[in-house]
Amino acid sequence: MKIERAHIIINPASGQPKPVLHTINSIFHAAGVDWKITITKHGGDAHRSAQEAVAAGVDVIAVYGGDGTVMEVASGLIGTGAPMAILPGGTANVVSVELGIPKNLPEACKLIVNENNSVRAIDVGFSEGKYFLHRVGLGMSAEKVKGATRELKDRFGILAYTIAGLNVLKDPPMAHYHFTLDGETIEADGISCIVANSGNMGMQGFSMAKTVSISDGLLDVFLVRDRSIVSIASSAASVADLTLNTDALQHWQARDITIDATPPQSTQGDGEVWDNTPIRISVLPHAVNVIVSPPA
Repeated sequence: MKIERAHIIINPASGQPKPVLHTINSIFHAAGVDWKITITKHGGDAHRSAQEAVAAGVDVIAVYGGDGTVMEVASGLIGTGAPMAILPGGTANVVSVELGIPKNLPEACKLIVNENNSVRAIDVGFSEGKYFLHRVGLGMSAEKVKGATRELKDRFGILAYTIAGLNVLKDPPMAHYHFTLDGETIEADGISCIVANSGNMGMQGFSMAKTVSISDGLLDVFLVRDRSIVSIASSAASVADLTLNTDALQHWQARDITIDATPPQSTQGDGEVWDNTPIRISVLPHAVNVIVSPPA
């Protein structure tokens, strides 16, 4: 895909301080790409800037930031057909890892201007006016996000979530979950629930399960049932392609999902804290186009 005009949306609060503009300019200028930038200051800025860039008729809308900023830009592009490019600049950058986009900023810029790049249509999750690309977490998964403060992220990077998770694991409470999955009712007890649009765990090659795909038009529901650390380790091991321990982890796929829980559970979507359960979640198949590496 040949790029002549690009609009880049930058979240200056993402990740660690880096000379972002110098890198972008050196690569885009050499490729003859006319580019403009928008700097985000408040929530909603990235969404609005993406819509304005589409209206201006640019060839690509690029986003430099973490998963939250990427999701906000994507939400402004749903259904437009305008391609999004990701310049990883946040703490985890899980979506870019899922799509095989280089973590190195110069390499990610070169991918955008490479005429041999590809465009991949990806699914977007939707829940009560909010969108997500990666996953929604309930219970322990949401409490881990709450505990990963900006101070921890600045100090430890992606390990902040691991540190917060270890604190939550000390005494995770059990809840009774009530699921409606494409009209089918299921009830089960567990300490955490994850609704995944993509399966990546933040490292290339590590996925929650082989069945999880960001482009299959389905959402994957995982329920962690056992409160013991052994079971949590078993669930983590399943992402390394070991046998799934169904006593500790249950898995379903659906397009339309409603989840209630007793007691009510905290929820988060792509690292942003949401309201407590009940929650309804659905998938928008192939809603956004993303520039990715050419096929091998």
